[in-house]
Amino acid sequence: MWRLAWGDQRMLILALVALWGAFPWIYLWLQAQVPMGDFQLLLRLIPDDWQKLSGVPLAEVATHAGRVALAFVDPIVVLGATVWGVTRGSDIVAGPLERGTMEMVLAAPVRRGAVYAAQAWATVCGAAVLAATLLLGTSTAVIWGPWREHLDPTRFVPAVGNVFGLMVCMAGLAACCSSVSNHRPRAIGVMCGFYVVSLVAKLVGRLSERLAWMGWLSVFNAYEPQRLVSGQADAWWLLARYDAVLLGLGMLGYLVGAVVFTRRDLPAPL
Repeated sequence: MWRLAWGDQRMLILALVALWGAFPWIYLWLQAQVPMGDFQLLLRLIPDDWQKLSGVPLAEVATHAGRVALAFVDPIVVLGATVWGVTRGSDIVAGPLERGTMEMVLAAPVRRGAVYAAQAWATVCGAAVLAATLLLGTSTAVIWGPWREHLDPTRFVPAVGNVFGLMVCMAGLAACCSSVSNHRPRAIGVMCGFYVVSLVAKLVGRLSERLAWMGWLSVFNAYEPQRLVSGQADAWWLLARYDAVLLGLGMLGYLVGAVVFTRRDLPAPL
């Protein structure tokens, strides 16, 4: 089951390893093309209401560490983490059922819980590999990049930990959706809707004081890697709070999905 799970996710993890390994270098090189003075001038042109979207004061963004931290909220990282979680989580039950392979797997002397746990554990381990790749790419780009004299690579470890938490959260919630469905596209569709609603809730909560409570309904309220690059102890405490939410939701999703899968009736093969 372990070899099967890694075989199913091999191509996706290799693609994301290549992407996240190269992205920090490209991103840091592009950022270095804009001098710090010009970047600070651009920030002053942003309307005050829009500045609420950054999640941190612009004075912190207008630093070398703050500019590197923006890489962790770049769509390449956020969507990559979401794609990993949703694609792997949705394939835990609904995928094999739709392909007609679940019946053959369960025909062997193996428990349903073991099948589920192997897929879940492989997904979480894959998320750890991707997080390590992102940290390695960021660290090497910082150590040997254009800003090597201004940055300490260790200050970006908490931010990468927050990316790992997002992957586990999305994977666990997707696994929960997959466990109650017979069709993988349906589980993916539910998670896409969840992603959009969570993103909109966070934006509305940030931009509207009257609707600020909506931000607490978004899972992305616990994804703030740009706040975790101070290099101080408070960054680790903040990471513990954020990842307690993300990992907690992910583990809860996996647990509920395991209970549903072990007790549900499976459709007969066609």
